[in-house]
Amino acid sequence: MDLNLTSEQSLLREAAAKFGAAAGPKVARGWRGREPGFAPARLRQAGELGWLGILVPDAADGSGLGLTELALVLEQAGRGLACEPLGLAAVAAAALAQGHAPHPMLQRAMRGEALVVPALQESTHADDPLALRTRATGDRAPRLTGTKVSVCAGGADGFLVSAGSADGAELYYVSRDALGVHLKTASTVEGRSLATLKLKDTPADLVPPRQSSRSAVEALTDLCLIAVSAELLGVMAGAQELTFEYLRIRKQFGKPIGSFQALQHKAVDIYIKIETTRSLLYQVAAANDPYRIDPAQAVAVKAKASEDALSVTQACIQLHGAIGFTDEHDIGLYLKRALLLSSLFGNAAAQRRRYADIAELTM
Repeated sequence: MDLNLTSEQSLLREAAAKFGAAAGPKVARGWRGREPGFAPARLRQAGELGWLGILVPDAADGSGLGLTELALVLEQAGRGLACEPLGLAAVAAAALAQGHAPHPMLQRAMRGEALVVPALQESTHADDPLALRTRATGDRAPRLTGTKVSVCAGGADGFLVSAGSADGAELYYVSRDALGVHLKTASTVEGRSLATLKLKDTPADLVPPRQSSRSAVEALTDLCLIAVSAELLGVMAGAQELTFEYLRIRKQFGKPIGSFQALQHKAVDIYIKIETTRSLLYQVAAANDPYRIDPAQAVAVKAKASEDALSVTQACIQLHGAIGFTDEHDIGLYLKRALLLSSLFGNAAAQRRRYADIAELTM
C-alpha cells in the first residue's frame, strides 16, 4: 500500500526510521533480562522530538497531531525492535491531557522524564474493558482496590488504572510509590517482564474524560489497541525485510533460494498479510479522532495485526531454515516481540469476541 503522506508526515516517518535504526536486533538482545528493559535516555529523546505528546492538544503544549502520525512513528519503532515503550507512553500522555485541566504528570510524561503506562487488563483474556472488578471508593479522595495483569511496569513511575465507581467505569492515575501498591513481575518469552499490579485501598487521582469521548477508559483502551497494532505492523515489516534479504543471498544448488517457486509463494503470502494490515491500520487512523475511536474498528485492527504478525514472523523463521530456529539468529527476536505485543490488551481471539459483542453478532 502506498501512503499519500504530506511533506510533514514524510519527514516524521524518516525521523522515526532513524530512531528505530539506531536500535535494532543487537540492541534489543542486549536489553533482555534487564530492568527497566529499555534506555531511559532514548525515551527522553523521543520526548524531545515531541513524539510522546503527539496526540496531546496544542492547548496542553502537545503536538496536536492524529492517529496517522502516531502510527507512522510506532511502525518504525516496531521495525527497529525499539525497546522503549513509545506507544504506551504516548497514549498515556493523551489520556492525562483530558479534562479541563491536564494532570500534573502530563508535562513530565511528554518530556520522557517520567513513564506512565496503562493498567487496564483484569484477565489475560481481556474481557469487556468496561466490566471491571477493580473498585473505586470515595468521591473527593478516591481509593482503588483490585488487580491488573499484563502491565508493562518496567521503569514506570505511575499507572492509568481503570476502575468501577458509582458513576460507572472511570480512569485513575496511581503513583508507583503510593500506599497499597504491590507489583509482582514475571519474565516474558521476549526477555522483558510483565507485572501483576495489586491495589489495596490505594489513593488515586481521577482522570476525567475529554468532552468528545464516550469515557476515559474506552478512549484509552482504543488508543492502546491502535498503538500496539502499529508496532506489530512494524515488527512484521522488519521480519520481512530480514527474510527477503536472506532469500536473495542464500544459495542452494547454485541458485538463490528466492528463485524457488515454493518459497516465492510463501514470500507473496507474507507480503499480502503485511500490506492488508497496513491498509486497514491507516484507513482506521485516518477516519478516527484520537479521543473517539470507533471501538469496532479498533478491535478489528488489533485482531488482524495480532494474528498476521504471528503468522508472518513464524513464516519468516521457516524461510530461514534450521538457522532460523536458533536463538542466535535475529529473526527469532521478531517472533518473540510479536508474541508479546499480540497478547497485550487481548489477542486475536479476544478481539474477535469483542467485535462480535460490539456488532451484536452471533458467534
